[in-house]
Amino acid sequence: MDAQPLELDSPDVRAELLPGRGTNGGVSLVIDGVTQSHVNPADPRDLQLEYTRFVAAIADGCREPDEPVRVLHLGAGALTIARYLGATRPASVHHVVELHRALVEFVLDALPLDPGIDVTFEYDDARAAVERAVAHAASFDLVIADLFAGSSTPDHLSTAEFFDDLGRLLAPDGVLVVNTIATVGLGTSREVGATLVDGFDEVVAVASPTVIADAGLGNVVFAASNDELPRRRIRRRIDQAHRRIELLEGPQLADYLGRARARHD
Repeated sequence: MDAQPLELDSPDVRAELLPGRGTNGGVSLVIDGVTQSHVNPADPRDLQLEYTRFVAAIADGCREPDEPVRVLHLGAGALTIARYLGATRPASVHHVVELHRALVEFVLDALPLDPGIDVTFEYDDARAAVERAVAHAASFDLVIADLFAGSSTPDHLSTAEFFDDLGRLLAPDGVLVVNTIATVGLGTSREVGATLVDGFDEVVAVASPTVIADAGLGNVVFAASNDELPRRRIRRRIDQAHRRIELLEGPQLADYLGRARARHD
């Protein structure tokens, strides 16, 4: 794209693509003033936002190198993870659900996907799209829920009932990945984690100790499955170059969740 910022001002969403951002350059997608995604067009493996590195660590820890995956992306952003998996796992198949068609067209016009990436798009509320997928018995190896309106996840996209439907879409060894923002007090993140623990056999979380202690900003990314999660492999894939990151499991995860209660419709 050009070196100048680009703006989208549609009736439903306001967004900017800001070039020259990040340690290695690249373009940031900012929606309603919040940085949602970052893309390095020269290297899709360059993940400069911390939460995307967490998602990649989970995906790479749960599958053999180069193994293709069937992926459901709930929330498009700048398609950073689709680009990453397209580069690292050729022949993967991606289905993207995004509420705002104008946002996807805005991003792809400036930052086209590699034509070798097998991707389809659906424009609707994620809950409605997931219900249709369940009705059609769709199956995915990886479901990534990165669903935000500004800096918060809509309530109906973080309940036990919604996560139960997502679980129905997972292959027997499939993994659900849920990104949360650690707001002050960590209430939302803890409630999402408690909801996942109630609904899945295996749950872990990836986060900085600073975030876990409610002493700094960041993300907590959860992985949930009804099959055994390869914790050691995920831990080995976590990028520790920027700051210390922990994998929370068992008692550590329980301590983090505290007395948080599961969310329901």
